Amino acid sequence: MGAEGEFLRQLRRPDLAADEIAKVLRNPEARRLHTVRLAIARHRNTARSDALTLIETLYWRDLSHLSADARVHPEVRRAADTQLLRRLPEMAVAERVTVARLAGRGSLVALRLDPDPRVLEAVLNNRFVTEPDVVQAAAQARTQPAALATIAGHPRWSLQRGVRDALLRNPALPPASAEALLDRLTDRELELLRGETAGPPQVRKIAQRILARRVRAV
Repeated sequence: MGAEGEFLRQLRRPDLAADEIAKVLRNPEARRLHTVRLAIARHRNTARSDALTLIETLYWRDLSHLSADARVHPEVRRAADTQLLRRLPEMAVAERVTVARLAGRGSLVALRLDPDPRVLEAVLNNRFVTEPDVVQAAAQARTQPAALATIAGHPRWSLQRGVRDALLRNPALPPASAEALLDRLTDRELELLRGETAGPPQVRKIAQRILARRVRAV
């Protein structure tokens, strides 16, 4: 077993004492290895100040794992999220997609409003995302039509009433997505929507068209 493997073997011990962890951290060879720095940052017995100092030295993928790891101290997770959010503007779309798929809630707050639908799709499939997160993304005026279509086509979130209602109130929702959502509603629900004056006119028109189509089909 090489030096890296030996360091990691030690750090996998949940009972490893804080002074032993500090000893590893003082080793120049150990500090050079990002896998060892990550293992030290996430260990429950690492001194908080040491763990926080290591955050800025980690790669974004490591930060994503820290952000989502419930075993990591909340302060360390928050620091990982802060560092991730600081780096997001410089990250490529593929990297943001990976962060959106892996990271915890602290990073999802920003990623759920990412203009690229590929990032939003990853957010929608993140295990930490909640219905209020998706509702906010669906309701935002600045959310791009393609991103709204991604939410409207999602097999889980498009079925949630709060999400559906937020989408249908957003004037940027593409007509095809609006029709797919409205086509699931009952005649009574469509009648109510058709009578509303506050929502986007296109939604009322599509509701009317669906109702007329159903009458002709009878």
